Amino acid sequence: MTIDPAALRGAVLEPGQAEYDAARRIWKGLDRRPARIIRCADTADLRTAVEYAAQQQLPLALVGAGHDVAARSMPDGALVASTALLDRIEIDADRRTARVQPGVRWGELVAAAAPYGLATTGASVATVGVAGFALHGGLGWLMRSLGTACDNILELDVVTADGVSRQVNAHSEPELFWAMRGAGSNFGAVTSLTLRLHPITRVVAGMRMYPAAQAPALFEAYRRITERAGDDLVTHFYYNGSPDGAHSTGIGLCYSGDPALLGAVLAPLAELGAPTHDSVREMGIDELQAVHDASTPRGARYHLRAHYLSELNDEVRATILDRCRTVTAPFTQVFVEHMGGAVGRVPLGETAFGGRRAGYSFLVINGWDRPGEEADRIAWTRDFGDAVRPHAAPGAYVNYLDDDEDHRIPGAYGDAFTRLRGVKRRYDPDNMFRFNRNIAPEDDSAAR
Repeated sequence: MTIDPAALRGAVLEPGQAEYDAARRIWKGLDRRPARIIRCADTADLRTAVEYAAQQQLPLALVGAGHDVAARSMPDGALVASTALLDRIEIDADRRTARVQPGVRWGELVAAAAPYGLATTGASVATVGVAGFALHGGLGWLMRSLGTACDNILELDVVTADGVSRQVNAHSEPELFWAMRGAGSNFGAVTSLTLRLHPITRVVAGMRMYPAAQAPALFEAYRRITERAGDDLVTHFYYNGSPDGAHSTGIGLCYSGDPALLGAVLAPLAELGAPTHDSVREMGIDELQAVHDASTPRGARYHLRAHYLSELNDEVRATILDRCRTVTAPFTQVFVEHMGGAVGRVPLGETAFGGRRAGYSFLVINGWDRPGEEADRIAWTRDFGDAVRPHAAPGAYVNYLDDDEDHRIPGAYGDAFTRLRGVKRRYDPDNMFRFNRNIAPEDDSAAR
């Protein structure tokens, strides 16, 4: 498997090179060794990589920020095109749009848009890539008022498996535009995304943490808060392990309404007394996007399970808390994210994103850093997911599916899955772009 380096402005990196080892490092601490990494220096290099893969009939993996929780973007023995160097950002303040290349991370986009008083729904970890996050839904701190990240995609520039560069929007390639807003990595290599921005500069946000013994009372308070929350409030319930073995529980929030009203909104928390840690304050959007940066360090090992939930009744809260008490890994976090609001008002057929009607998203991230613990840690995570499943709503957020959950991909898209397979058949019939939460082409079971 060779490609002429003279055809590229970037480089072809191979095992044994120092730059190869740096390029293959991703957020999830797995020792993945692809056959070649094409480090693209510009969009022409990315087109060359796609054309080469098509000519050689090779599957092609695409990696940007490397924050894919399933690590599918860095497969062993494969051809990988890295877009990490494609990091141009263009802000149009008059039109309230941002055009970004696929190597851009959320912290970089926020920093570029903030001087104009503009923002959009983004990740709560600044190092997450804009493209991977937005193309597959994008649940973020501003989603209940501004919609998911994919709801704010206005246009895409894409190189499809036939080597054709396409401008994809609601008027040009409308079926592909529908599919890529929710299942984007399946259909081509994105060279840029244009996102809608909104006038927002500051919010009240942060975390309030409590002793783990107060988790039942806090979870009940969280249920009450979310049941009457307006679109201007996004909240998370947390249960955390820590490197020193201690447990804690908490609530994270982002409030874009009148700060004078927040006390009343959070009144159920008063029954818990003073928190052990309180970082809730007015802050800029640039700080908001980095709230979780320290909690999931790059290079640790992680395994995930996720479900959608319709409600937080007594049974589901008890099930989650029973499992939380058995946390032993140092970087483990259990999240419940309140959805709804603008997320749920988008018609089901508007995009391919499958979580429109969910009330909450449940996620457990089991994280550890000592070798030799994989089997026990993964088994624990699976058991946690299995315990919550009887209480779950259909589907799960596709960005949260781990590498052993291919069987859950159809359910993550629900009724849209059959339509997505038809779009895949049209634009990638040989399933070149398969190193993702893969949607096989229609009537092509061999590629599944």
